[in-house]
Amino acid sequence: MRCATAGCIALSLAWMPNLPAQDQPVPAAIDTDGVQRVTIVGGSYFFRPDRILAKAGRPLHLIVSMEEGIVPHRFVLDGPDGKPVADIELATKPKTVQIELPPGQYAFSCPNRLLMFKSHRERGMSGTLEIRN
Repeated sequence: MRCATAGCIALSLAWMPNLPAQDQPVPAAIDTDGVQRVTIVGGSYFFRPDRILAKAGRPLHLIVSMEEGIVPHRFVLDGPDGKPVADIELATKPKTVQIELPPGQYAFSCPNRLLMFKSHRERGMSGTLEIRN
């Protein structure tokens, strides 16, 4: 049976398991206290947003959480030397990572994996934080 109605197309799009990567990075909002803030939500092998842009020389708060589900996830942000500057077990209750990094691109991901399966990072649960002057 073929589906040619707009309702079928919308339903098909709603069931797509992996969202495509964003074309443009999401800028961190600068609050009245001068602190940059961005909210990141993790879920079934994705982070939203998966590309973030922030300014150097200002504190940055990453507010991380995950959608409800049974699969455990972590948020790991690599620093300038490649070593983690944040490693947080994600929960539905948001947690805040407070950082200030020099200009550069920093990877974040969920490294969790089940035995004999690809890691969450390998399944697309990763992103980039870009710090610019």
